[in-house]
Amino acid sequence: MKRAPCVAICCAWMVCWGIPLLGHGQELGTKEWTSPQEAKEANPETESLEPVVVTATRLEEPVSQATKSIGVVTAADRNEQQQYFLPQLLDDEPGVFTIRNGGPGQFSSISIRGAGTQHTQFQYNGFPLRDAADTQSTLQYLLQDLYSGSNLKQVEILKGTQSTLYGSQAMGGVVNIIPQKWKRGFGCEFRSEVGDHNTFLENGRVYYGQDRFYLDINPLFVHTDGDRNGGRHDYFYDNLGFLGGAGVKFGPGMALEFSSLYYDSDLAMSEVVPGLDSRGRLIKNLADPHAHREGLLQQYGLSFTHEVNPCWDYRLKGAYTGTERHYFWSDNRGDQSDYDGSTNYLEMQHNIHTTPWLTLVVGANYEHAYYDGREPLDPFFGDYTPVSFEEDWDVWDIFGGANVKLFDESLLISGGGRYNHHQVFDPKFVGEASAAYLFKPWGTKIHAAFGTGYRTPSLYETYGGYLFLGRLVTIGNQDLKPEESTSFEAGIDQSFFNDKITLGFTWFHTDFEDLIIFDGFENKYMNASQAKSEGFETYVGFKPFSCLRFHTAYTYVDAQYEDFRGERWVRREYLPKHKVSTTATIVPLEPLTVALRLNWLDTKIVPLYDPFFNRVRWKEPSRWTVDASLTYRFYKECELWVRAENLFDTHYSESGYTMPGQWFYGGVKFRF
Repeated sequence: MKRAPCVAICCAWMVCWGIPLLGHGQELGTKEWTSPQEAKEANPETESLEPVVVTATRLEEPVSQATKSIGVVTAADRNEQQQYFLPQLLDDEPGVFTIRNGGPGQFSSISIRGAGTQHTQFQYNGFPLRDAADTQSTLQYLLQDLYSGSNLKQVEILKGTQSTLYGSQAMGGVVNIIPQKWKRGFGCEFRSEVGDHNTFLENGRVYYGQDRFYLDINPLFVHTDGDRNGGRHDYFYDNLGFLGGAGVKFGPGMALEFSSLYYDSDLAMSEVVPGLDSRGRLIKNLADPHAHREGLLQQYGLSFTHEVNPCWDYRLKGAYTGTERHYFWSDNRGDQSDYDGSTNYLEMQHNIHTTPWLTLVVGANYEHAYYDGREPLDPFFGDYTPVSFEEDWDVWDIFGGANVKLFDESLLISGGGRYNHHQVFDPKFVGEASAAYLFKPWGTKIHAAFGTGYRTPSLYETYGGYLFLGRLVTIGNQDLKPEESTSFEAGIDQSFFNDKITLGFTWFHTDFEDLIIFDGFENKYMNASQAKSEGFETYVGFKPFSCLRFHTAYTYVDAQYEDFRGERWVRREYLPKHKVSTTATIVPLEPLTVALRLNWLDTKIVPLYDPFFNRVRWKEPSRWTVDASLTYRFYKECELWVRAENLFDTHYSESGYTMPGQWFYGGVKFRF
């Protein structure tokens, strides 16, 4: 692991940019003023109940002033449902589809408005989370490890093409996991949950903070024996995690923060994968007694912020992200495939508040991606000598934007552009524009957005290959072009009776060009197809009393792509057209909270093979599932709960993989 060199690079880069401005900030120290962030920290009781988001514009703003579609899932939502698996927690958001291929630890993916996981950029505390060794340089093989730390503040889901703000892989949206920071005083938290199949989830937290510094430590551990699906072996899963943060303030408006994320996992793989028998019936997947995958996801980031004066502030950021995936195919020593990646990321952003109604954002970022793969030379003949594949490249970006607020912050306009300079591929420019108007007396908001996006090919898509009978077979293609997208959306949000009733509707359309696919006839990656995704998402919220709350979200998406010959459009696999999610929170007594969740998915197309190796577009049936939790609080700082996933024991599959039946949990949490 190249952790130490990366941290040194981040520190040196920040020192070079920060030291001169530190002196300048001290010269201005005689002019006393307090930033909005410091004012909020000094008086937390005055903070609005409305969520403040940062992902929509790279600036802090109330969610009601966002000109784009953005969803927010808070720690309170997590605690009501007692659901600490983050991808599952996001599944109730309009436009978001979470797919799990089995129980805890098995492959998970997230689609936003019909875009693939490779088109969604994941972030932790604003730092991009990437697996440089992934076939598409995404996080798709490590999403199943994302369990919440106790320090979670909220998760922001920005929908639609967002490459102007966040570069490659943000063609479909952005998911930003944001931790709590600057907690004052001393506190401890311990959470323990146990469940069926010898499952337990342990969370801890210790923090201490004062006006000038804070430290926040959050370990976690997950274990389950898993289900057997009628076979002889378990789908076991282990995950040891750690999330942490620290910060120090050097003076008014000047702070250095550190954040870390670490997941180390081990999970069972399948010996039998889903397929169809001679009668067209689904064959259940079964766990392999020997094959398993060890995974590692780690990130360490530094962020320096300096509010020079009321008109200008800037942020310098640097992070190292490392990933490891080791696939052990048998008990034979050396019979394994290793895929290790690392990403060094540096960014600076300047915010210029020219007038009360105009803020300019200007910034740049640099990224170095490194891929290290190892395969056994010829396992068929017992030769497990590892053969290495190493590739790397650099990427430079500059970006800028303007945010306008007029007519008492009723008319909101945002726009910007990004120039991408890649070491291997041609330069690319993308842009976006969005606007919203608030009819404040009526509680109405109308909004619209347009943007262009791109995704550069991954290292594996460009240079990747594999070994067959001791020979290297190259499937990467150095002539690939970046994928491109164009996105539109328009919608309206309406509230009545001081937000007791909330309604929303958004139409969206995204076109994808030069999509990268694997051509089985050419045996390499190609720019061969187009795709489109169109639909709408809507929600209804109802809060008649403080003790009762309902929320229903419905999403319709028609996602299609061109076939290999470009002769016809085909419905995208693994994605339903219709989805309904309803949550209800009831507080019958002050210390008691009941949460219910109903989820319905339409039929999906899943490609499977029959006994004659014919590829069949199997239609997976629709399904309903119900989850429930009951939480009892006592002594203000203690909780007891029970919860159930798939309460009514619905038998169903996801992408052909058998999903667990009824699964009960119970737990306790103490805070000091």
